[in-house]
Amino acid sequence: MRRAFLKEHNPILFDDLVLTEQLFPHLCEVQEIAEKRVEVIMNGLLEKNPAPDKETDAMAWVRHINMLKAMAEEVVVREVIYSE
Repeated sequence: MRRAFLKEHNPILFDDLVLTEQLFPHLCEVQEIAEKRVEVIMNGLLEKNPAPDKETDAMAWVRHINMLKAMAEEVVVREVIYSE
């Protein structure tokens, strides 16, 4: 996603990263940052919105975790992937 964003919205930076062979290290760094940020946001969301008991209602637990993960990923996409 970051590669496509750079190519479309910041072609000068994209070309510079390609020419200096820094594109893939940049993409790896962004990926690591995004994964860590999702984890931090998920922990915060789980503290504010505890999940139902996994043993008694597994489907509700899965729905809850998936919803929180989608929320965290949406924030990270805006903050990390689509940032200049």
